[in-house]
Amino acid sequence: MAKHQDVHYLEKRGTTRRDFLKISGLSVGALATGAFADLPLGYAKAKEVYPSGRIAYVVPNAPGGGYDIIGRAIGPFLTKYLRILSPGATGGGIVVKNEERKGYRILAAGKPDGYMIGMMDSTPYIETLLGTADVDFTKYTFLQSIVSTTKIVVANKKGFGSWNEVMDAMKKETIRMGVGFFGRGNHVCGIIANEKMGTKFKLIPFRGTAESMGALIRGDVGVVMVSEDSAKSLIDAKEVKVLLSFSDHTDHPGAVSAKELGFPDLVDEVSSHRFIIAPPNLEAGPKRLLLAALKKACDDPEFIAWAKRANYPIKRVYGADAEKFFLKFTRFYQSMLPVLKKNLS
Repeated sequence: MAKHQDVHYLEKRGTTRRDFLKISGLSVGALATGAFADLPLGYAKAKEVYPSGRIAYVVPNAPGGGYDIIGRAIGPFLTKYLRILSPGATGGGIVVKNEERKGYRILAAGKPDGYMIGMMDSTPYIETLLGTADVDFTKYTFLQSIVSTTKIVVANKKGFGSWNEVMDAMKKETIRMGVGFFGRGNHVCGIIANEKMGTKFKLIPFRGTAESMGALIRGDVGVVMVSEDSAKSLIDAKEVKVLLSFSDHTDHPGAVSAKELGFPDLVDEVSSHRFIIAPPNLEAGPKRLLLAALKKACDDPEFIAWAKRANYPIKRVYGADAEKFFLKFTRFYQSMLPVLKKNLS
């Protein structure tokens, strides 16, 4: 069996094939389908029955995080239903491409022919508000709002024992909170939480979730803001413990919820809302087939079982409704602009 470049890339980053499979919950068979063979971005064959070539799935983050995992998980199912729904199609294999920093530019410049899709969350629009964006995030073709994940605050297993301990310590000293990539989901959620809860965490950006969690294990930070799905393996292994969940209630022993603390609005505002998108002005034919295949993929019993095991609450908000949901958050971030400018400029 040929090795895949995605796995090589993970190994270069310090993540082994076994580690990736453990984190994602995917089977070896899923990686062996050929869907992740290497292919240049923007690849498309001549006009034939769509899809006639492989489809680049651009993830604007490093391998191993939540964005990466969901792309690799849904890829084989999306391929399956594209081929079922488009008789005569000879392509449809999904090629996951991790493009840190430049992923959104690649998607914005991609051909609208259905051979490039990708992942985005609701926070990059903040770059538009700050005047630092080089793309218009509202112009992408929105295919699906697929996951809204719960944010949690976690501590090292040898660190803080409860949220009250953190609050007591904060009265005496500065508590460092790891928040992942600067200006993105966890960092923005940390800013919003600090503002609305009146906490004074010193937010420490890292290259991504994996680096934040590594800093927590080493003791470089006291707590980390992270998506629940991204921390699941460490929580299950009892390497970290959940102190606060931005949810209505929490099943984590000893943790408190945002609602219990008197901040019910933060349940929605401090979340990662992840979207599957395509380049602007996606052609009608590929758009129709991609939407239909995504709906089928998300209703596939095997994919549903995977999502349950991996603790991914799959959403089924498609097309225009997904776009409306994204625009709702652009308005929320506009209302938070003074605070965001203070912390991100």
